[in-house]
Parts: sequence; C-alpha cells; structure tokens
Amino acid sequence: MRPTHPGSTSHRLRTAGAALLVGLALAGCGVRIETPPPAVPVADAAEQARQDAARTAEQLRAAAAAAGVSADADLTPVLTAVEAASAEHRTALGGVWAPWPGAGPDATAHPGPDATPSPTPTGEDATPADVLGLLEEAALAAHDAAVAHDGDLARLLGAVAISRTYLAQDLAAALGEEASGLPAAPLAAPGPGELDPDTSVALDAARYALEVVAARTTGAERTRAVERADHLEEVASAVAPEDDRREVAYDITAAAQGTATSEHALAATAELDVVRAYIALLAADGARRADVLAAAVDAAAAARSWSATLPALPGLS
Repeated sequence: MRPTHPGSTSHRLRTAGAALLVGLALAGCGVRIETPPPAVPVADAAEQARQDAARTAEQLRAAAAAAGVSADADLTPVLTAVEAASAEHRTALGGVWAPWPGAGPDATAHPGPDATPSPTPTGEDATPADVLGLLEEAALAAHDAAVAHDGDLARLLGAVAISRTYLAQDLAAALGEEASGLPAAPLAAPGPGELDPDTSVALDAARYALEVVAARTTGAERTRAVERADHLEEVASAVAPEDDRREVAYDITAAAQGTATSEHALAATAELDVVRAYIALLAADGARRADVLAAAVDAAAAARSWSATLPALPGLS
C-alpha cells in the first residue's frame, strides 16, 4: 500500500475547500439575481396630502415665474407675490419624497439602474390666466385637505389655502375678472363651556382692540368695528367659567395711535390675531373644522378690508 503523505492530503483539502467557496459564491449570486426588488413603502393619507400640496406649490411657483417674464406691468407685482408665497409654501411643506434614487413621486416599483428622474414642472408656457386657474384649484385642494386632517398639517394647509385664495383674488382683479373663493363666514358661537381658554383670550383681546377702533372712528368704519367686536365677544364668552382668563383691558400700544392710519393698522392687527386663533384651533377641532377654517378665511378678508397685507402663511407667520 502506498503511503499517504500529509502534504498531499493538505493540498487536496485546500483544493476542495476553494472549489466549495467558489460554488457558494456563485450560488449566492444566483440568489441575489432572483430576489425580487424591494417593495416601495406606501405613504399614508396625511403624507400624501402634504406631498400633493408641496408639489402644487412648486408648480405654482414655476408657473408664476414664467408668466411674469412677459406680463403687463400691472400684473407683475401680483405674479411676483404668487411666486414668493408659493416658494415659502413649498419650503414649509417640505420636500416631495422619492422612494428610490431617480424615482418620481408616482413610482410603484424599483426603477432599476437605467431609470431617469421624473420631469419637474417648469410652467414655461404659463400665462397669468393659467396661474389664476391653478391658484383657484390649489386653494380648494388645500382647503379640503386641511378639513380632512388634523394637527400641524391641518394648520399649515389651512394657512396655505387662505394665502392662495386671496392671491387668486388679487390676480383676478388685476386681470379684470372675478375669482372663485373659499367658504367664508364668521364662526357661530360654540355652546357654553366649549371654547378653550387660549382661544377665548385671543378673541377677547381682538374684541377689545376693535372697541378702541370704534371709539376713534365714525360712520361706516365705527359700525363695522362695533359689530365685529360684539361678535367676537359672543364667541369668546363660550369658555367655561372656571377657565375664563379674559381681562378687562389689553395692551394695544404696539399699534400707533391718534391717526386714521393707526386705527386701520390696529383693526388689521386684531383681525390677523383672529386668523391666528382660528388656525390654531384647526389642529384639534375635528367636528367643526370646516366652520373654523371658514371663519379664518372670513377674518383674513376683514384684515384685508382694513388694508392689511396677508403674509404668505396667514395665522402662522
């Protein structure tokens, strides 16, 4: 019998081991090739609403920028305002999530190595009339989404909706047209004890400011201020007695005093505070959210009637 040399055995084992490793590596490659691509995570309703609003904000910004290039001089300021506000909306709403590198927002599967990004809307051919149509549609979409959701998203979408509807009104006026608006109506007084103390104080402070305006004005302006102050008092009084933190008087020295201009500024500031109070209320008041948003839209109109310029996010900025 031939003797077995240890070196020969070791060589054969190394050879067999190497072959086994190569086989496993090839088998592993086969497994990876046959594994299906990972599933795309599905955004929930709130995230989808946020992304839709962000995408619309970018479309509006691009359309307004393009339309402003060749617009008449009387349209340019409004289109510039639409562009700036839409850019701020886009920033506040955040980015549009793409599930994979190079995937568009509507991707339903892994795009693979040869995928290309979805085109970003540029609005290169947009006209001022196109921008008006987009604003009207976008305002209604943000309104409906704000009513459907709660928390910070409801507040943000409510502010965006108000901004868009009054930008649409300004652009329509510059075009010599009329814009469709969102529902707007003063808030009906809640039942006794139904109003939270923070909202009660905010509305009561606005009531006080408007009473001061009424005392300094005459005619139609005085009547308007008195009627608004009476309404705000009625709503603010719906707080529970044990939670009532209303005061007899409030500090209004932030607004200049003694001229008609300062009276308008004081009234405008009071109405913007009402918008802020109602936008805050959107976060939690699910049962009456549509009514609360309509009241915020109404208060924004009242602020504008006192010569206020709405910020890009009324009630938030």
